[in-house]
Amino acid sequence: MGGLLDWSVPALLLAVAAVVTVWMAGAIYYDVCGGGAWGRVLAAGWVGGVIVLFAAWPTLWQPFAVLLGALAVFLGWWLRLKPSHHRDWEPCVAVMPRAGRDGDAVTIENVRNFEYRSLKDFTPRYEARTYHVANLKGADIIFFNWGIALMSHPVLVFDFGPDGRVCMSIEVRFRRGQPFSIIRSLYRQQELIFLAADERDVILRRTKHGRPQEAHLYRFGATPEELRTAFLDYVRAINSIFETPRWYHGVSANCTTSFYRLPSSRCRLDWRVLANGRLDRALYEDGRLDRTVTFQELRRTAYLTDVANAAPEAGFGDHIRRELERRRHER
Repeated sequence: MGGLLDWSVPALLLAVAAVVTVWMAGAIYYDVCGGGAWGRVLAAGWVGGVIVLFAAWPTLWQPFAVLLGALAVFLGWWLRLKPSHHRDWEPCVAVMPRAGRDGDAVTIENVRNFEYRSLKDFTPRYEARTYHVANLKGADIIFFNWGIALMSHPVLVFDFGPDGRVCMSIEVRFRRGQPFSIIRSLYRQQELIFLAADERDVILRRTKHGRPQEAHLYRFGATPEELRTAFLDYVRAINSIFETPRWYHGVSANCTTSFYRLPSSRCRLDWRVLANGRLDRALYEDGRLDRTVTFQELRRTAYLTDVANAAPEAGFGDHIRRELERRRHER
């Protein structure tokens, strides 16, 4: 046992020290220096300084204690960084939605419904749309994947029958010219937005006009009460973020974990919440998707990209669902 402790405790301390050092290097680069050239120099200098510290000190616990002290001081500054609504935003996330409720009617302002010719060439269009909660009759979930097997972007589409559909998408609020970066998302570089949009906007932006993404549309199994509760949770989240900005975080506050943190959501302890490229399989296993066929068959018939890209503008949502239903019957 003594021999095991002789190497396991130092190995654990060194592993923790490595994680702290690398995380702080990233925070220095992104949050202190804004991702500029000096950030690389200072981050590299920090890593080099820590290595020298541990190499020069005769006992391991002493440099480890100094490192933890430096982390505590740094966190005292880092945690005071505040999210803001006042940035130079990318146009697609520049306008925040907000919602008002009058009895059964929920009116959402700034529902995004852009007309895209490309991601750089589009006609911005925002609309106010009213949905009656009593008309909510179902929901679909769409998963978008851009080629990374374990990562996808899920969105919910609520169907209000005569009132139409609204797409709810939890996204990064990118600053102008800021590219997507998994590493950047772990720092205080991006805000969160609960986007309300026309489903044609959300789907074609990803499948046709930007970097091509594969989309799969599934009917989501839930009771009417669960659907109403989920929709109203989104409405409250929209208004909450409109009033108080929040940071986006690639692990704790992303497009999936933010949904499971809504007040009425059931906490899901499943690795596929983070590796959400597999979340559709998890929902299938839970009985939230159609279990009358195998998952492989369901996924094949749920493939949306080709159908959406060829769909007419008029009646877009009804058209894509008819085509997917026809595909299911042809299996």
